[in-house]
Amino acid sequence: MNSLTEWPTEETLIPDLLKAAPQARSVLDRYGLRGCGGRLGPMESLGYFARAHDVPLEPLLAEVRLAAALRGGPPKLVVLDNSEPQLADAIYRPFFKAGIAVVLTLGAVWGAYLLLRIALTGRFSAASLHDVNAHGHAQIFGWVGLFVMGFAYQAFPRFKHTSLSWPRLAFATLWMMLVGLVVRSIAQPLAAESAWAWWPAIGASVLEVSAIGLFAAIILATWRQSGKGLAFYDGYILSALIWFVVQAIYESLYLAATLAVQGEQLVNLVATWQPALRDIQIHGFALLMILGVSQRIFHHFYGFREPNQPLSRAVLVVLNVAIAGEVAGLILMRTAGHAWAALWYLSGLVLAAATVALVASWRIFSPTEEHDRSLKFLRAAYVWLFLSLGMLVALPLYQHGLLALLTPDSAAARLGFSHAYYGAIRHAITVGFVSLMIVGVSAKVVPTLNGLSTRRLSSLWGPFLLINLGCSLRVFGQTATDLTAFAFPVAGVSGLLEVTGLALWGSHLWLIMAGRARLKRERTEEPAPPLVDGAPIRGEHTVGAVLEREPELLGVFLAHGFTMLASPQLRRTIARVVTIERACRRIGVDLPRFLAALNDSHNRLCNGALASGDGSVGCVTSRRPVTQEPCAEEPTP
Repeated sequence: MNSLTEWPTEETLIPDLLKAAPQARSVLDRYGLRGCGGRLGPMESLGYFARAHDVPLEPLLAEVRLAAALRGGPPKLVVLDNSEPQLADAIYRPFFKAGIAVVLTLGAVWGAYLLLRIALTGRFSAASLHDVNAHGHAQIFGWVGLFVMGFAYQAFPRFKHTSLSWPRLAFATLWMMLVGLVVRSIAQPLAAESAWAWWPAIGASVLEVSAIGLFAAIILATWRQSGKGLAFYDGYILSALIWFVVQAIYESLYLAATLAVQGEQLVNLVATWQPALRDIQIHGFALLMILGVSQRIFHHFYGFREPNQPLSRAVLVVLNVAIAGEVAGLILMRTAGHAWAALWYLSGLVLAAATVALVASWRIFSPTEEHDRSLKFLRAAYVWLFLSLGMLVALPLYQHGLLALLTPDSAAARLGFSHAYYGAIRHAITVGFVSLMIVGVSAKVVPTLNGLSTRRLSSLWGPFLLINLGCSLRVFGQTATDLTAFAFPVAGVSGLLEVTGLALWGSHLWLIMAGRARLKRERTEEPAPPLVDGAPIRGEHTVGAVLEREPELLGVFLAHGFTMLASPQLRRTIARVVTIERACRRIGVDLPRFLAALNDSHNRLCNGALASGDGSVGCVTSRRPVTQEPCAEEPTP
């Protein structure tokens, strides 16, 4: 068969393919479609599917064409061994819903309440240590941890073209995490006052450690089952898994230690061990996981520059060494002398430089061909990451320069350390970077998994503006508390804005997963102008409208590279909604030159029709040159 007439093509939408040839689903399932988008799959083309799932396009098309040509479907192509397909296919949903529930209760909402207490009293000590740590624990384990686990269980097997190992055990880790999280969050503040709550808190922590260990084991078993090697970005994910397990064990031991002491001993214990724990959780687990996932999705999902693999591998080694240096430096500067602070700061400089170099190579702020509502969240997240790293690098300048100059008698200047500034650094990366990445990735992935086009969903500008405004007020307002007490209310309001933004996003995502999403009316890119007699064909006209009025122009489209239009199916579907301008941009055709060729052929057809006496059939301008007056006003030869 001639390649120009083969169907489906790269531009074929998956729902259109599965409507015409449902047996072709077996091929797409084998490459990761399984459980995605319902019966007809997501609203995306085969070309996009190939990029997103890292599948060579031509072999995929060959297999799909073979399956489509066989009415009964090729049974040999169905090779999926999945003992629990129903459970594994949508396993992300309970994890994501649990994450939303946690962030809107024990996580961000509790944090906003504690922040209001601080704002009303004008003292950071107004919130007790165990309250603050229980809130922080809910954010790391319940908000970040549950979303990472749900996304990994859903996406990792599909990225490796296999099925999830031990799906029942994977589902059990959700309940282990939730039970541990709820019991721990309630028991920890109580354990500081009542001895009976000590054992439930420790027991809950051990349950969480077990769940995280099982999660890592399931992902590794899934990778081994796939028989595929590790991609360069998998190194980041593997490193993040290791740090995830390490921080879980570390925090369990740290919890037991903090519950066993009080007073000055507790203060010294926290100052020595808690900063290192937070660096493991934020830089070791969250940052490395997000950098790994970003390298997998930015190029494949959004069309940005392909990551530089040698650079990526080198940066991975540097980042792990830098994180270990941060942890060692923080502990040693408290136990072996403040000279070790140099190790921590040097490690922070290296981490910042390596991260910026890696992200800059992706060109994520360059123009994109397609608009996507999720991209603004992801780009803003990296802006917050750069701000957090910049503040970390500038910490000595702020502490020993700006504070000494502006408020030499302030508590932060006398102490030699600003808790407000250091907390602002943490908030910029935890909410500004990590939370915005969770919101952005889920806004992209969840509609796809549920077979919805994001064009018919909310653009989520409300959550975007509220979360960013709240984070800005918190970071800059909290820093300003070193200078004036009037900044406390500014920081206090920030939590309410962030919670409102997260609530709007969470309810939107929940409705999508529940099958009750609010959809906008389907529309084309722009209302295309009608084809008017006497006017030339323009870029705003849809391809389908031109071909419907003048089918003889199909040869011009094919000659200029629009080979997908050889398929009658595509001419009846995609061509009806895609403008000539967008089609040219999509395949790299010069628009003015193509329009000139199209109108030239159109004029010749019109002139030929006039010469033959046929001025009514198949010509946009009733078979007349577009540079003359309308055909109706000309004498008939």
